Amino acid sequence: MPIKPHPITWSCPSCGWSKTVAPRSDALAPGEHYDACPKCGEENLKAARANDVLAGVAELAGKLRQILR
Repeated sequence: MPIKPHPITWSCPSCGWSKTVAPRSDALAPGEHYDACPKCGEENLKAARANDVLAGVAELAGKLRQILR
């Protein structure tokens, strides 16, 4: 049975870039997973479970994107 993953905060230790994403399903879409930092190209990104505030903001932003399409 597919299980929706928890929101994830991606961060770059080199340049400080970070982004919190709330995947819509267990199949990750573009922009929900990063192999390298989009700002500086660093490949050793840190991924951590998002805290409750960031998770809520990311989920709200995702819902707004769906509505505005």
